[in-house]
Amino acid sequence: MKRIGVLLVILGLMIGASSASALDLAKHGGVSGNLGLMLFTSGDDFGSDNGLRFIGQAAFKYNFSQRVAGVIESGWGWNSYSRPAVGETPANDDTLAVVVPTTIGLMYRFHYGETRLWPHVGAGVGIYSLGVKDSFRTWANGNNGTDRLTWSSPGFYLRGGGEFLFENGAAVHAEVLYHNIFSDEGDRFPDGWGNQNTSFAQLRVGATYYFSLGGSSAVPEDEDED
Repeated sequence: MKRIGVLLVILGLMIGASSASALDLAKHGGVSGNLGLMLFTSGDDFGSDNGLRFIGQAAFKYNFSQRVAGVIESGWGWNSYSRPAVGETPANDDTLAVVVPTTIGLMYRFHYGETRLWPHVGAGVGIYSLGVKDSFRTWANGNNGTDRLTWSSPGFYLRGGGEFLFENGAAVHAEVLYHNIFSDEGDRFPDGWGNQNTSFAQLRVGATYYFSLGGSSAVPEDEDED
């Protein structure tokens, strides 16, 4: 819970940020790094007996206009369970569920008063690679031990948060995301884990650097002195 508190404090500081004129981000690209916490929220196996764990993602943004951006992301997250994996009896009782989300979506932002804060909402779709490990080095096996517990499934996400833009084109942000994954592979894995849909929520912070791809500079030009 302390980790969530720290992220919420950062978001609060952004909301109370100093005032500034709007920066023009139309036709600008951006590269982002994100780090946060995730929690599986559904699935008989995924959504039970798990806790908050770290997830990291990298992203590329393209701003079609000042308010609308396209976003491509990929990352890696995990959660741990204190029990053996399906079909396995490991020396320890640790099981890891891994997710690699690769998504594409749209983000809509709007200017908050006269501040540098730009709240945003968004949604998208993607492919989610999932897997279950019985140790950090080895994958678990399902289907009575004959098939490695790894697979890829489609899904979608929703997002909301806020971005604080600096005058040099850099930005920091905090946001909440919800991912729903259609991961029912019951024909392949009838004995657990892969035979269920799942979802996870994440709270994250990150930084972006915006650069021109044909538009005007994101940094306002100084007026010529008389």
